[in-house]
Amino acid sequence: MNDEPKITTITSICVVLIREVRAERGIHQAQVADWIGKTPSAWTKVEAGKSPLPLETFVRVCNSMQVMPSAVMATAERYAALLSQKAGWVVLTTELDFSEDGLLRQAQEYWASPGCRNVIPNRWSFGSVLNGPTYNTDQSISLAAVFQFAVDPVFRELQLNPPTVIMGAL
Repeated sequence: MNDEPKITTITSICVVLIREVRAERGIHQAQVADWIGKTPSAWTKVEAGKSPLPLETFVRVCNSMQVMPSAVMATAERYAALLSQKAGWVVLTTELDFSEDGLLRQAQEYWASPGCRNVIPNRWSFGSVLNGPTYNTDQSISLAAVFQFAVDPVFRELQLNPPTVIMGAL
């Protein structure tokens, strides 16, 4: 992310988290749109950062996915602290245009990457994205893949260009 802006918003972090929870639980965008009384394309624009996420919509989506809005906010605050303190990002509490929001752009690139598309979802680990970031005893930090993509160039490269595996080869 050499020339990408390292700037985002707390709302963008929440949008990324909601999208990750939705994917973890195997919920389609059309179902979320139905919950909030919008078209699937309207919800897609929210997840893409092209439309704002009103507080009422945030609460309704969280409740519909059986996730406490406060859990999403607490996780967003932890990721905001990590991004700003450990990775040199600026995290704003104001609105930011999509073209200026580095996290949303990185998230879109991650979700479209071969590495992300090849992940086999584990629907038994509900809410795992909301448990992060995790500070390990060996001083490492475990991040949800979408956030790791935004801060770790080596991981990003692996997601964009995964190594080819030949089945049965030694």
